[in-house]
Amino acid sequence: MLLGPCLRFYAWAKRIVLKYYLAEKKIRYWRQNRQKLLAIADTGYKITAQSLGVDLKDLQQHSQRLELGLIDQDGFLLSKVGAIANVPTICREQFQARRRFGLTMVAIHGYVGVEKHYRGNKAAFVNEIEAHYRLGLAGCNVPVILEADFDNLTLTFSYIAGRVLHEELARRGAVVRDRDIEGNPQLTWLGKRRRASARIAESRRVLYDVIDSQFVEDLFAELCKVHEARFIWNDIKYGNIIIEEHSGKPYMIDFDWALRYPNLGPTAWRILRDRDIEKFNACFATDRQMVERNVVCYAH
Repeated sequence: MLLGPCLRFYAWAKRIVLKYYLAEKKIRYWRQNRQKLLAIADTGYKITAQSLGVDLKDLQQHSQRLELGLIDQDGFLLSKVGAIANVPTICREQFQARRRFGLTMVAIHGYVGVEKHYRGNKAAFVNEIEAHYRLGLAGCNVPVILEADFDNLTLTFSYIAGRVLHEELARRGAVVRDRDIEGNPQLTWLGKRRRASARIAESRRVLYDVIDSQFVEDLFAELCKVHEARFIWNDIKYGNIIIEEHSGKPYMIDFDWALRYPNLGPTAWRILRDRDIEKFNACFATDRQMVERNVVCYAH
């Protein structure tokens, strides 16, 4: 009974230690090993600017950075270069600034990326570096890091071409976008947890009009890979899942809340891991479990 509260305290303490004691050290390490970090991009998921209809002829070299637009709180693009294939865009009057970290869509090295601005949060910056590096090595469906700016604390991730699950649910009538919830008098007064529950209930009404059971199986298999790498995602939600346009496979984004527990004992680890799986089950109306047998995940 005491292990649960102790683990919550342990996770909180782990974040505090990272924020105040380890972040600078880890940034120095990755600055010195920048090439190792970026080398994963050679074999990871990338999409060219040309394939999205972005004209780079005005750039003298493809290695130069071209800002394509700003991404708002709900994932809409305020484009600076006109329409981009299959990317939902809005006008300046509709743009809602992001509350936590800024996102900019860019073309860099001839590829399209999403540049994430951590606004001085060194712990989140390091968290995401380590998560994407290790999960990339583990073969997870995650973006690769195309560029890292250790002075300004920004990372540029490869853009995943496809539909964000969150947006597809909204298009089918689910009240899940921040702008829609804030404009709904029945939901604005709810606390954070009840509002999150309301989003899930709304989404589950139309969820299987957007995806099928095979997609859920594939997504759970990806979550198992995350856990096998000893990461707890801590941020399973529809807005962090992309349906890749060519394969239809799930891709996972946004790991700044993820934490790695390489040395945690088996009982404590299962408790933390199962909380991730409980959130997965709530979002996708499933009853999944992870059985550790030859490091393989089984869905029940």
